[in-house]
Amino acid sequence: MAYSKSEKTRDALIDAAGRLAAESGFDAISTRQIAELSGENIGSIHYHFGGKQQLFEAVVVRVVEPWLNNPLEDALGGCDLDNRDGQTEAITKLIRREIALLFDPQVPDWHCRIVHSLLQRQSDLQKTFREVFIIPEGEAILNLFQRIDPQIDRLKAIQYRVLIEAPLLLHIDYRPLILEQAGMTAYDENYINSLTETCIQQALNLFSLPERKNHE
Repeated sequence: MAYSKSEKTRDALIDAAGRLAAESGFDAISTRQIAELSGENIGSIHYHFGGKQQLFEAVVVRVVEPWLNNPLEDALGGCDLDNRDGQTEAITKLIRREIALLFDPQVPDWHCRIVHSLLQRQSDLQKTFREVFIIPEGEAILNLFQRIDPQIDRLKAIQYRVLIEAPLLLHIDYRPLILEQAGMTAYDENYINSLTETCIQQALNLFSLPERKNHE
């Protein structure tokens, strides 16, 4: 399907607004700055989005699109959560999904900085972020954890989620420092594979789940 001029303009505006917001925060940028960086005119912001706030909402949606387009339910398709091997498979698929989405080389770096900024302070955009992504994604993961171990309460399930996801998020937030220490310019395939295996093993230990029968 052809990529229309209208779609290119929308993408250019979203990318420009996202890059600027990642550096300075949403409150600090103007429509003029967005227009200049995108190479589009100011009027195109209103024409395509209805205004600056709606453009910012489109930025938030763009950041979470990979997760919305790859729902956890689909990733866990075929996992039998009523037996331990199936639960091991589910945890493995959960972590592989998270790593694939977080470390996708096609995703601009500003996406992660936008997420970080949205989590820091309450705002209408944070409300959009929570409603569109944080709440439904979080509930899906917590429900999975309590399905695997019905003995844990909600607070314990939240702790498990933080313990599992923290290493991945730290690799994103502290990417420059970690790469410098590792003597790399980017996370290569071997590093990502090693990180994946480590995180899977830690998660399986957390739930006292059996080893995978077949490692991919």
